[in-house]
Amino acid sequence: MDIRLVRGRNHRVWLWTLTLAFLGALAILAAVLFGDPTSHGRYGGVGADANFGADRAPVIPVVIESFDDVDKLTDRELGRVVHLVGTAETPVRRSAIYVRTREGRRILVRFEPEPPRDRLASMCSGCGVNVNGYLQKISRAEFNVWMDTLGYVVPRPRPGVKFGDLPDSGFIRIDSLFVK
Repeated sequence: MDIRLVRGRNHRVWLWTLTLAFLGALAILAAVLFGDPTSHGRYGGVGADANFGADRAPVIPVVIESFDDVDKLTDRELGRVVHLVGTAETPVRRSAIYVRTREGRRILVRFEPEPPRDRLASMCSGCGVNVNGYLQKISRAEFNVWMDTLGYVVPRPRPGVKFGDLPDSGFIRIDSLFVK
């Protein structure tokens, strides 16, 4: 394959170069005469100098809900800040602990970034836990690894509530009426 680059007879490379240079010089001249709208001096400061409420909208405070008020954990609750009060089921290992709430629900609590060791040392199996944190989702495999790390045996569900279990005798009796 042969590729040949040939300029046409009426190429205007110098005309476009001079036009773009002129437009750049015109923008610089306008910035010198009228001021640079992107300069940092025109914006508010930090903290009290930010002037929230007068020039800017006020900051909306974070609402921390009780974990007991969250009815069912769905994807809508991910990222929500909750206040968890419960009892530690395991000792702290690798900055994680398994907690049972007052309602009997259990949840894995991970401390990120890792707090000071003396604070974690006060949390033991059977001790009270009172923390604020964000709800996050983890995979079943990661949950199993954490339970193994914590040395906790997760109770199995009641028979007949998980997929693959044999149905109860009442269902088999009714089912036999329809199967020939």
